[in-house]
Amino acid sequence: MPKAPRTPEEVEQVRQLILDAALEIIVTDGYQGFSMRKLGRSMNMTAKTVYNYFINKDEIYLRLLTKGFELLYAEILSSHKTRSDPWQQLQVMTRTYIEFGTTQPNYYDIMMTWYVPKYNDFIGTDLEPMAAAELKAARKNSLLFIETIDALGRRYGHLDPTTARQDFIELLVGLHGTISLYNNTILSYLHDNPQQMLASLTSSLVARFNPETKTS
Repeated sequence: MPKAPRTPEEVEQVRQLILDAALEIIVTDGYQGFSMRKLGRSMNMTAKTVYNYFINKDEIYLRLLTKGFELLYAEILSSHKTRSDPWQQLQVMTRTYIEFGTTQPNYYDIMMTWYVPKYNDFIGTDLEPMAAAELKAARKNSLLFIETIDALGRRYGHLDPTTARQDFIELLVGLHGTISLYNNTILSYLHDNPQQMLASLTSSLVARFNPETKTS
């Protein structure tokens, strides 16, 4: 008897297994070293079988990026909702961002560290709509931070309301640097308790937004 077709749930399970395997390969071999053939071998599949689930390696990569940004957004939004005051919201969001970056280093690397194809690289291609969806998912994270910084400044009057985006970019630079130093173990060479230093750096990065440090 012919093999029964997979149920939608089974198809989605296989797709997720493929994405998980692809992420491991990309992290290990880089985007340029990633191929459908290599992915198939890692899963004891033929490349042809992998193509039954995804158009090509770019689709897999874009779906990984989108998932990473969606996971991050879900976590920072959840932490945001635990507080009503924008100063407290920014603090918990910052800690959540650091925690995501240090506990999900594989996703973080392809999202924020490596030079890999981004939306502009897919303009005019069949994957442009998918790349646009990935860009939208990424921007949601930035916008939540920017809106929180804007609300913080408006409530306490200590921040320039016209610079919320720049304030976020400066915060992001610090967050990214901190995560990178921790993930590549350099922080462990600079401090005998990297976890403690991580917490200290996180607090320092957000301290400039403290409404109790208003400037005249």
